[in-house]
Amino acid sequence: MDQSSWPALLYSLVGTPGPILAILGAVNWIALLLAIMTPLLVLFARHEVRLRRLRQIQDFYENFDKKDSDQKGIATNPSFEFVRSKYTADLRLDEPPKDAKPLDERERLEMFVRAAEQRRVYFGYRLALSTIGFMVLAYFGFHFLGNALACGLQSGTCPLPDGAAPTKADQLLVIAALTFAGTYIASVRTMLSRLAVFDLSSNTFLRLTGESIASIVVTTLLFAALSDPFSVVGGVVTGGNGSNSIPLVWLVLAPLLGLIPQSSTKFLLVKLQEQIRWIKTSDDRFSQLKKVTSPEVIDGVDYETRFRLEECGIYDVQNLATYNPILLHIETPYGIYQCIDWIAQAQLCHIVGLERFLLLRELNVRTIFDLERAIDSIHAPSQFDDIYASVLMAPTERLRMAADVSKSNFLIVEAGSTKKVTVDEFCKWARERISTSPGLLSTSAEHLMCWITDDLHVRRLRRLWSDIATSLEPGSNYFDDSKRNPQNTPLKGVNQNLAAKDAHSIANSRSSHRATPRANGGKPVTETDGDQSSKSS
Repeated sequence: MDQSSWPALLYSLVGTPGPILAILGAVNWIALLLAIMTPLLVLFARHEVRLRRLRQIQDFYENFDKKDSDQKGIATNPSFEFVRSKYTADLRLDEPPKDAKPLDERERLEMFVRAAEQRRVYFGYRLALSTIGFMVLAYFGFHFLGNALACGLQSGTCPLPDGAAPTKADQLLVIAALTFAGTYIASVRTMLSRLAVFDLSSNTFLRLTGESIASIVVTTLLFAALSDPFSVVGGVVTGGNGSNSIPLVWLVLAPLLGLIPQSSTKFLLVKLQEQIRWIKTSDDRFSQLKKVTSPEVIDGVDYETRFRLEECGIYDVQNLATYNPILLHIETPYGIYQCIDWIAQAQLCHIVGLERFLLLRELNVRTIFDLERAIDSIHAPSQFDDIYASVLMAPTERLRMAADVSKSNFLIVEAGSTKKVTVDEFCKWARERISTSPGLLSTSAEHLMCWITDDLHVRRLRRLWSDIATSLEPGSNYFDDSKRNPQNTPLKGVNQNLAAKDAHSIANSRSSHRATPRANGGKPVTETDGDQSSKSS
């Protein structure tokens, strides 16, 4: 085509705008606007979430880093490093000069904030491209949903000719549109939940698009095959209800199947379970024992707080016990001390069980560290080993239910013979076995304390606890008139050396605590003379 033909082509397009206007007139602009704005608003919110939380990380570092100290500060804490890397892994920084000095943590955080403000992100366009499939699906979904609503949810196109009934194809379009409404709501919820924990990626949009299409297709096929979804398979095969209108149950069931991911596939498997015997089923004998423990048992967590924690993927006590406390502080509106207290309570509840946790709380032991210091501290009287060992080895209703459902009995050896005993008898026998002497009782209680506080998430929380305590002023250990203050008369029986060390910092006093057997390479730990004298006092 020569250059002289370009003006003619342009004039033909402008002079005859009919085809262009016809294309623009066929576009559903409301559906197009909703389809485009949904992912774009989520991407914009992702940038704001990153920037705000990076500044929170800056504030956390400024508040708890040990300034003018030769010891390693909060910047080297693995919990802090993980939180920082989560929000900075894909940020693109300027290359420093070869002869430049290494940046300290404060300068690095400032560079990360500037990079986030300027949207310097590696492969940011890939995240935007991954939303195209969701936009296309959302456009056609809103288009057909609008038509279905305009037709009274009985046909996908209207108006119908006089006296004409909706065809099966029209009804399938209505079911597909209603299923899309459910999948769209579920997709928006998933995006917001992923956004709350900064876990929005290309895989998120691709997965939502694929699951939405699968739900729409499977639900539509279910409607075509099962006009009465609550009848047996054989009854449906013999015939339907003969009505030309969509059953009311499907007007409710279609969006519900789209609202719950993969629910349409599970619904189909349940309907075919009696016909297909090779489908593996779960063992529900222990369903009463498999109930999760709600975070509401934690002191300070109510219904609204539990709902907020669920946005971070915390649905039970085990999730809270293993969560990164710094990450929980950054991603929620709760303070760091509050988060640490909740996680320490959850760890105690998760390890000893709900029944014993509630008993210990009434005995002034709220957190895992309260129990550790009550048994393992060099200041703890030996009688406390006896008190809390009785609680930790007490039989619970959950233990009785497990033995009853599994039809199990405990075997103990007495006088050289083995016999079966009940749960209560076994707990009584075990308690008597470790109580033959005061020394054995203390050793057994401390050994029990060693292994239940040696989980990695407990050790991580202990490290963070110590780092934050070290960043506080030495005077935070006690008041000026306290007997633990080395300037005053020490409390009778308290180690003078430990009191003197407390005047400097909590970090220096950590070396005076006994190491647990696992922390000492698995070797048993014996008490020093000073420890024995303090416990006997």
